[in-house]
Amino acid sequence: MSAPKNERAFDPNASIVLVGCRGAGKRTLGFMGALHLRRRLVTEDHYFEKATGLTRGQYLSRHGREAFARQNADTFKRMLDSNRTGCIIECGMSSITEDAQDALRAYSRTHPVIYVHREKEQISLLMDAADAEQLLKADGKHRGCSNLEYYNLLDSSNQASSPRSGASTPMDGRQATPSKLLCAREDFTKFLDLITGRGPTRAWLESPFSVSAIPPEFRSYSYAMRLRLSYLMDMDLEWEDFEARADCIELIIDHWPNDLLTIVSRQVALIRRKLGIPIIFHVEENPRGERRRSLEEKNTMDAELLELGLRLGVDYISLDLQRDDALVNRVLRHRGRSKVIGNFWYMGFGAPPWLDDRQIDNYRKAQSLGCDVIRMVRFCAGDSDAELLEEFKRKLQHAVPQPRPPLVAYDFSVLGVRTPLQSRILSPVKHPDVENERDHLATVSTATGSFELLFRQFLLDPLQFYVLGSNVSYSLSPAMQHAAYDFAGMPHTFQAVPCSTLDDLNQICISDAFGGGCLTAPFKVAIMPHLKVMSHHATAIGAVNVLLPLRGKTNAILDHANSRNKAGRARNFFGDNTDWSAILTCLRRAISPRNYVQPSKTTGLVIGAGGMARAAIYALIQLGCRNVFIYNRTFENAVQVANHFNKWAAEQGISNSAQANGSTSEVCRVLPSLLDSWPAGYQLPTMLISCVPATSVDGNPPADFEMPLDWLRSPTGGVVVELAYEPLNTPLVEQMRAFRESVSPSWVIVDGLEVVGEMAIEAFELMTGRMAPKRLMKAVGRKTWEQQQQQHGSVPAFSRDFAR
Repeated sequence: MSAPKNERAFDPNASIVLVGCRGAGKRTLGFMGALHLRRRLVTEDHYFEKATGLTRGQYLSRHGREAFARQNADTFKRMLDSNRTGCIIECGMSSITEDAQDALRAYSRTHPVIYVHREKEQISLLMDAADAEQLLKADGKHRGCSNLEYYNLLDSSNQASSPRSGASTPMDGRQATPSKLLCAREDFTKFLDLITGRGPTRAWLESPFSVSAIPPEFRSYSYAMRLRLSYLMDMDLEWEDFEARADCIELIIDHWPNDLLTIVSRQVALIRRKLGIPIIFHVEENPRGERRRSLEEKNTMDAELLELGLRLGVDYISLDLQRDDALVNRVLRHRGRSKVIGNFWYMGFGAPPWLDDRQIDNYRKAQSLGCDVIRMVRFCAGDSDAELLEEFKRKLQHAVPQPRPPLVAYDFSVLGVRTPLQSRILSPVKHPDVENERDHLATVSTATGSFELLFRQFLLDPLQFYVLGSNVSYSLSPAMQHAAYDFAGMPHTFQAVPCSTLDDLNQICISDAFGGGCLTAPFKVAIMPHLKVMSHHATAIGAVNVLLPLRGKTNAILDHANSRNKAGRARNFFGDNTDWSAILTCLRRAISPRNYVQPSKTTGLVIGAGGMARAAIYALIQLGCRNVFIYNRTFENAVQVANHFNKWAAEQGISNSAQANGSTSEVCRVLPSLLDSWPAGYQLPTMLISCVPATSVDGNPPADFEMPLDWLRSPTGGVVVELAYEPLNTPLVEQMRAFRESVSPSWVIVDGLEVVGEMAIEAFELMTGRMAPKRLMKAVGRKTWEQQQQQHGSVPAFSRDFAR
């Protein structure tokens, strides 16, 4: 038996079509997608006017309804045919006509056609009830002429408490929170990365130790939290409570409410937005507590649900290979970019033993069908020793040559999974506070308990982590990291150790128990010549702030990444930079829709020229800003940093078009004086990042930086990111608060505690390979800072966690 052809493995550059009813958000999503994929946006209205020289209304009034219908159908087809690659095509309401849908069905054989929809209530708000009902009825036909589906979620919950943002409560109660537009952009761009297959590859190339770079099936250990639709329909916990509880979510469709397809689509959208981790989509054949279905109804209904999972572009589709061949083949033909987990479930008595030849045959069958992961689960009533499964795995290695798909295999009984250690990857787990009578696989195990057991069984080792630099005494990192270790079930330690020479640093790093270090001054730039392996980001920035030991048995990066949380002699060290991504996260959260980044227009300003300033400049460039200005008291240092990034940008093909004043297309420019007017020909800055100390450091005088008022005249305000948090109310923060109150309320202030919290989160994930409990870490960081203020009054120094 061989795998059927994947009919939805489209060319990566194939144009993407968006269809859906008015008010679904196609135009906005199309604009976001075009920017993200660097494609041309084609809108039906603009194409019609360009092709005919008339707007739709003008053409209709001039030529009549019949002529308009013929011209509209012809123009629609020409729009698709003439834009087959490198575009995102936004269709108007022509897509509800029969001619257009015939064209879309043909187009969908070779191109992604995405049906965009959202809450019916939101559509109804845009028109009267009769029109809305008619339009929504017509909108349902879009499923028949598309091959993908995107639910444009309107989330009315408090965005500040979103686990993905990890936002915390500020001192003045006016913290930046993600806008709805930002959440929609993040959701849709990740969806596009999934359906085009570019997401994991890009993450791996840029930073192979990041959590998103290694799929759960290739991690040293991973856990899948089972969430049932029946539970999600009436949750007794908040989404925030599920943060960092597993490596992925297995969404189990075990309930059939009215409007099932829309409900399932919304739940997938919620999981993506709230938790931001991969989804395994599983349709249960015989769910507990539901009515019994005939075989014909099962096959028809479940095939439609599995098709929906594929249309939603889920990361993994769970396919029971013991089911009807037609159903199995349909899923395999329509798999697209979703990975297939091929299942063999033996749910009752009489399950074949692990050493039965049928088990090897089952594995070979799944392999021949092209399954990416193979899952084999059997009910055990005391008839199988745990060692038999290990013997089966050894037998499999000899019987089936490489490449072998990863294997998930375990026994379960009426009490749940027999032992959390049976399966190394995608072990089923539950939330510690969720009880669900319908589930028989995850009634006991949790990810924290299972991971903790690995240390108790000496499969993983307690390690020592550090923040290292000349001024780290008041670092908040130890408190935040220890809180995360306790949450995740890790017996690691984290210390702040002052040191100022590379020899001191080396003595700490050569220990067999060294797990990793966060570097501050003077090591961020000085360490780079001594590292053979660095991330793409660290190389581009020219600075490293996270140091990891490489303990893999081979030279493969994946082997090194999966050797985290294990002691031993380090073969080498890996350097990465998370400062930039922490700054980028804060900027994205705080930028208002009015100030969205326009590469040729938006202007950013960075104060300082040290390691943090480098990270800030890189963050602005990654955000799309192509006009970055630098001010530093030592002009020559600023010129050196600007030259570094201009050279790097030229090598990457990143530039800005020449300005009206005849200046060059360089991305970075240096401001010689605070007394000068803002350079002519450039917009006033809407993003300002201060990377200088607010108090004395190492005997150097404090910067006491304040912005020239003329540089703050942006009519739409902007974002100020202050990296210093000792004191929290720096001269710049005080100035901006007064300016916001008296002159322009459109400015958003991001304080140093918010930034250092993001840095600690990034460092935890890099050094341990586990998802970070973001809200917990930020809350602990702020609480620790407040305790320091009470104990010491005025704590000397600048942000010890990321000093220059």
